[in-house]
Amino acid sequence: MPPAPNAPDPAARCIMVMGPSGAGKTTLARALAQRIGAAFIEGDDHHPPENRARMGAGQPLTEAMRRPWLDALSRAVRASRAVRPTVFTCSALRRSHRDALRDRIGPMQLILPQAPADLIRARMQARIHFAPPALLDSQLAIFQPPTPDEGAIRLDMRLPLDVVLEQAVAALAGPPP
Repeated sequence: MPPAPNAPDPAARCIMVMGPSGAGKTTLARALAQRIGAAFIEGDDHHPPENRARMGAGQPLTEAMRRPWLDALSRAVRASRAVRPTVFTCSALRRSHRDALRDRIGPMQLILPQAPADLIRARMQARIHFAPPALLDSQLAIFQPPTPDEGAIRLDMRLPLDVVLEQAVAALAGPPP
């Protein structure tokens, strides 16, 4: 039986896991994508080499440097969501970044993994990643948490991943914001 005329295409489901580096975006997004049978796109993979080099040197990106990255990521997510549900990561630190992504990709559900700065810093020090712990302060300084109208699902990353994943799946199963 075909879907109702105004029913959303199930392939169109799009979930962005957002927040500062080290908050647990990739770990959560990968697990969530696997759990719900969605494609997974790592936002960091779409940074141009210049961005990765700058962040690797402990220097924050400028807004001008973020534009090509957000454009490339938007194209990848839009193409993916056209054929299957998609979960992707992106720091999306400012409201303007999230608005630009929504303009280019379309509606999406936001998930914000949250943890205290000292826990994030400890995780960043314990991992191998191009973004060093020195970037955390600059990211937190410009971070604009999602506002109520963005309907973000907020998850406590101090909890074990399996608990956080269950909370995410339950929240996504509820009515949309």
